[in-house]
Amino acid sequence: MPVRLGELAARFGCELRGDPDTLIERVATLQEAGAGAIAFLANSRYRRHLPGTQAAAVVLDASTVDDCPTNALIAANPYATYARIAQVLYSEAASPSGRHASAVIAADAAVDPTAWIGPNAYVGAGAKIGARVQIGPNSVVFDRVAIGADTRLVAHVTLCAGVRLGERCLLHPGVVIGADGFGLAADGDRWLRVPQIGRVMIGDRVEIGANTTIDRGAIDDTVIEDDVKMDN
Repeated sequence: MPVRLGELAARFGCELRGDPDTLIERVATLQEAGAGAIAFLANSRYRRHLPGTQAAAVVLDASTVDDCPTNALIAANPYATYARIAQVLYSEAASPSGRHASAVIAADAAVDPTAWIGPNAYVGAGAKIGARVQIGPNSVVFDRVAIGADTRLVAHVTLCAGVRLGERCLLHPGVVIGADGFGLAADGDRWLRVPQIGRVMIGDRVEIGANTTIDRGAIDDTVIEDDVKMDN
């Protein structure tokens, strides 16, 4: 949905140089941007592209604004401001709630009525699923897992027994949390498996990239604190 440049300036505390009625529809790089697109400049290596940009507007700082040939939003942190604008332009549709017909949910799992349990998903015994949680297709939530409000498992995510996930987390496809670590004890020419009895405890606003795995602790818990971002 297009947003007027003046609205973006007011919303994110930017100084506007140019036409506040300019409509912004999408984001693009300085080199590729055209009508309706907003770009940003946060790295001096790309400053050479600024004078020739065809963007409808550019997010930049005060030190580079004089080279800008188009509308400008002046921000102390151009990249963070660009990220917030992109979130507005590419906001996701309202999340569904309920249970897909193919989902399997244990009788004693506590699932908030605003949560969504997607196709072929499984929720085990004693699990606690918070408000507006999204459990995507083919995801598996084993026994006694707790998931905080507004957390999303995109698809094919596995949470092993006892895992704790905080609020507003995002787990991308293929993530596995709480599997056993590589716990083995040498006994002559044989190996003895060491039970992995710790849990995985993940804080709020954590994002975990596709196919990432985080093992449970051998004895103590594996702890991922608030606001951690992991790439795949």
